[in-house]
This record gives sequence, structure tokens and C-alpha cells, in this order.
Amino acid sequence: MFQLARDQRGFTLAELLIVVAVLGMMLAGIVSVQMQGQQAYLIGAHRVEAQQNGRIALELMVRELRSATSVTAIPSATDITFVGLDSNNPTGPPITIRYSLAGAVINRSTPGVTTPLIGGVVSLDLTYFNYDIATNAVTTTTDNTKVNLVRVRLVTGTEESVASYSDSNQRATIEMLVRLRNS
Repeated sequence: MFQLARDQRGFTLAELLIVVAVLGMMLAGIVSVQMQGQQAYLIGAHRVEAQQNGRIALELMVRELRSATSVTAIPSATDITFVGLDSNNPTGPPITIRYSLAGAVINRSTPGVTTPLIGGVVSLDLTYFNYDIATNAVTTTTDNTKVNLVRVRLVTGTEESVASYSDSNQRATIEMLVRLRNS
């Protein structure tokens, strides 16, 4: 034991450099695995956010469009105004409802109240059709009095800003064809 205490040679510089290099490689591997895990989580979270935003908005729009008795205005492919039942008060009288895209937000307007429905909208495309029962023909129309089918195509992304080249830039496309109530 006395001889062990007297032996104070320590480590050589070469041994220390080898230990530092091995520990550095191990740390680099651990950091790489951690970063890949975080990236996978962000991609999945953004994909879920885009899908949920689109699904929620489309569900509300479709429910109210199905109850629509008439389309009163179709100023563009991103804007529609119709008379239908209010989803907040389905037993009440019909009201005028308007959906419009402003930037990356879909707004829902009722008399006197405009509320943002969802953000992160990449595009909203409303296509208006006239279905003629006699001839069994479906044609696109811009005449709001002849609209009885509406195709809603919604592309959503994340609400937070993400670079377009990033893997986290997830998008969801949801589309539905809606037949108006009294058509």
C-alpha cells in the first residue's frame, strides 16, 4: 500500500487525447440521436396540427352548408355567403353566414360578428355546381341562384412560421362535396 501511494506517474498525453476523442464521438452520437428524435416529433406534431385544423374547419363549414337553403353571394372561389341554420343555435331561425379567406385565416361572419375559424390555411377553393335532376347533368356555375352543390377543398398547414424547405412544413388537403338542403 505504501508503494502504491508513492507511484504518482499519472496519465500520458496520448492516453488523455484518446479518452477525449472517444468521449467526443460518443457525445456526438448521442446528440445526433436526440436531434433526430426532436425532428421526428416536430414533423409529427405539425402533421397532426395541419390535419386537425383542416378537419375541424371543414366539419363546421360542411355542417352549415348542408343546412343552407340558398347561396346569396359567390364573389370568388375563396368566399361564400349563404342562408342557413346557425351551428351555435340549430333550432333558431336561419341566418346569413359568410366564409371568407383573409390571408391565412378563414373567417366566419354572421350578422354583426366576424370570428376567425382557423389559421394556417394555405388555400381554400370553393367550386359551385348546378345539378339538373331532369338531365342528370352537373355543371359549374357562377349564378348563385342555381347553386345546389358546393365542393370545398381546403389545404392547411401549421399556424407557426416554418421554412418552405423544412421537413416540418407539413400540409393537409381535405376535400368534400356538399349538397345544399333544399336542392
